[in-house]
Order: sequence, then structure tokens, then C-alpha cells
Amino acid sequence: MDLGSLLVILALGLLAAAFIAQPLMGSHGLGVTKEDRHLSELQAERDRVLTSLQDLDMDHAMGKVLQTDYQAQRGALISHGAEILREIDEHCGTTGEEISEKDLDVEIETTVARLRRGKDQASGGTCRSCGREVMAGDRFCVHCGASLLEDGT
Repeated sequence: MDLGSLLVILALGLLAAAFIAQPLMGSHGLGVTKEDRHLSELQAERDRVLTSLQDLDMDHAMGKVLQTDYQAQRGALISHGAEILREIDEHCGTTGEEISEKDLDVEIETTVARLRRGKDQASGGTCRSCGREVMAGDRFCVHCGASLLEDGT
């Protein structure tokens, strides 16, 4: 090989090395703050607690865990999970008191009604007792519990 070929190979090698090393030299991770990292750790811990609860419930259902051990471990996991959720709420700036129970019920009922309409189910009219919309095939009003059948059976 002559000197020109060696220089071309060396130049291509340096370009390939620079291309491969570029992600390692970048500062893509510097935008993450300590608060974001802490929130991510809390969310990961929450997921671990939920997985542990599911595993514990499964083991109890299969008879692998005694009732007394199950209750003690479940109580500890639930209290730890509640503490983590409080920390996540504090970090995100929500207290949980901002949404009332009634507002939550209304939101759930609205979502259920929207999902029912999404399944192309025909409307069954309105409830004679409360006047809210009911779905076809419903036997009782989901809002007030009144019977929707004509003869009351």
C-alpha cells in the first residue's frame, strides 16, 4: 500500500470513531433536575409497591402465605404506598382535596356514558324518576336506582 491509501483509511477510521463517540460526548442528560429525578424515583417505588402487592395477593390466593403474615405484609405495603403517593402529590402540587367526591362521581358517570355511546349502543330514553339519560337494555337507572321496567318487575 502506498501512503495515500493509508491516509484515506486513517481518515475514514477517525471519522467512524468520531461518529461512534458523538453520543458519548453529548450533554443530553444535563437537562434533568434533581426534582425530576426524585419524582422518577418515587414513581418507580410506587410501581414496585404495586407489583409487590399484586404478588402478595396472588401468593395468598394460592395458599403460599399465612393469613396473619398476609395481613401484616399487606398493611405495611399499603402504608408505604400511601406515603409514596403523598410525596408524589406534594411534589406535583396537588393535595387530593381539590376534587370532591361528588365531582369525581359525575366525572365517572360521564365517562361511562361516553364509553357506552362509543360502543354504538342506542339510548334507552330517560329515567322517569330523575330524568337522566339511560341506555337501552338497562333495568335500573344508574343515577337514582329507580326501576326502568314498565311493570316494575
